[in-house]
Amino acid sequence: MIEAIYISDNSNTLVFEYLLKLSSPSFKSLINIVQSKLNEIEGEQEKIPLIRINNDYYTCFEKTRNLTIYVLVSSVNIKVNPLIPYVFIKHLLEVMEDYFGAPLAVTKIEAHNDTLNLIANELIQEGIPNVTDSNRLRDIIPLKSLLSRILSTTNEFAERAIQSTNGGQSSSPSLGSGGSGMGSGMGSLHKYKGTSSTTDTPWRRTNVKYTNNEMFVDIVETINVILKPTKLKNQKAATLSSSATGGFDSAYYNGGHHPSGALSTSSTKLLPVAGTIDGEINFTSHLTGVPELQLVLNVPSSIDLQVPSFHPCIKIEKWINSGVLSFVPADGKSTIMQYQVDVGAVKKTSYSDVLGLVDVDFQTGLGLNENEFEIRLFIKQQQKAVTKIEDLVIKIFTTNVQKSEGEISVRSTRCTHGEFSHKGNGNSEWNVRTVSTGTQPILRGVITSDENEDDVDSFGEQKKEVQTDVKGLGKTFSPSYLKLSYSNKGHIPSGIKVDSLKIISTRGLGDTVKPYKGVKYITKTGEYVIRA
Repeated sequence: MIEAIYISDNSNTLVFEYLLKLSSPSFKSLINIVQSKLNEIEGEQEKIPLIRINNDYYTCFEKTRNLTIYVLVSSVNIKVNPLIPYVFIKHLLEVMEDYFGAPLAVTKIEAHNDTLNLIANELIQEGIPNVTDSNRLRDIIPLKSLLSRILSTTNEFAERAIQSTNGGQSSSPSLGSGGSGMGSGMGSLHKYKGTSSTTDTPWRRTNVKYTNNEMFVDIVETINVILKPTKLKNQKAATLSSSATGGFDSAYYNGGHHPSGALSTSSTKLLPVAGTIDGEINFTSHLTGVPELQLVLNVPSSIDLQVPSFHPCIKIEKWINSGVLSFVPADGKSTIMQYQVDVGAVKKTSYSDVLGLVDVDFQTGLGLNENEFEIRLFIKQQQKAVTKIEDLVIKIFTTNVQKSEGEISVRSTRCTHGEFSHKGNGNSEWNVRTVSTGTQPILRGVITSDENEDDVDSFGEQKKEVQTDVKGLGKTFSPSYLKLSYSNKGHIPSGIKVDSLKIISTRGLGDTVKPYKGVKYITKTGEYVIRA
């Protein structure tokens, strides 16, 4: 299946190459095809990171800040899961960051070429991914480069020989098993053991020892949702929604706006067309020995954790029977559980909770020319758990534009927070950055084409001499949809909490040791789309 691994810099200069067979093509023989295919898919918005070489081979790739990882895959008479190469690349990046440190760079790969060859040898056996767990690899392959060990030992040996000569001693340096002789230095080379035999906890390194014992739980949830406006059935519902939000047009009950800006008798609310909350529980363990832990979660009754997947360390029977995560943790960082919450399966009264702390009121068709829009954000307060929203960005897309209609421009007439910028072709971005909870950022903008721009003043209103004929300006433009992105710490949409984290077996740790514990809740957005 997997025939080769290539690592290049961003200009496609080869940095590392690992060929599994003598017949596997080198990167040099593929570079022209790879470069031409990359140029073809460069402008594609929804590009797939796959390059078809010929009928026998294709490459999957992933770009990082400084490197590009290519995996050459054979497609001859082999039927495999097409996602395997991409998962393998993900594991390879994680292992390299674990060994060489993040961010990965060309110099790091070149300096640890020998170690990376050993890693690749363990990661793949006969073309199939084999050992991909970092903790298991660290038991097999030493963290420090083997070449650097040889050079370090040689330097130490030479320095001792010089010191011995200068001191008038004729005897040669000790070659025994002393702490700094050649014996101990070369002995380190024997730490590469090849694939280790299976153990009860293959995901955990042996003989783990820490002076400061600590463990951390990070629950991270990513919101992916598409919202669309839906009219309320009656005005009573609109009145109730307005009073329920204190007169503020929230993301779920926004008062309809008359083109002039006055409230109309109709009202709409944003409802999810489709949506999921993708969650993962990350665990960081710095614990001595082989302790067994128990993590108890408090999951709200309205939340159904669908399609959960678990790290091999989790005892599945305990989860099925009692909903408790019982495990011997991997050393360092690991993802012990992943889950998904279907937004459509949540009660409508809980929509506001599961869609995060940012409510959006999105109005289009405003102003005399109906070419203005307004975005109001309401940052909900979550007691003292969350004090601010970070990396808040709203991207505004205008898709109903033809080339014959001229250049479309978007400008803001009111921006209370952050910065507004036009990105060209009718698209723009409102970068709010960091904002405190309880605030209400507002953006009002106008969309014009170079055909009617002269007839609109700096406030987005039509000039008096043409006000009598609004329809005379031709086609009006309005945003088609928004993309919202932000992050916050201290709260997650599902409302899941950690009830307790206990050590139920202290094997190798000691009964008197009380590790430090920490819990963190993080919310992010993935594809958060709001239709007009």
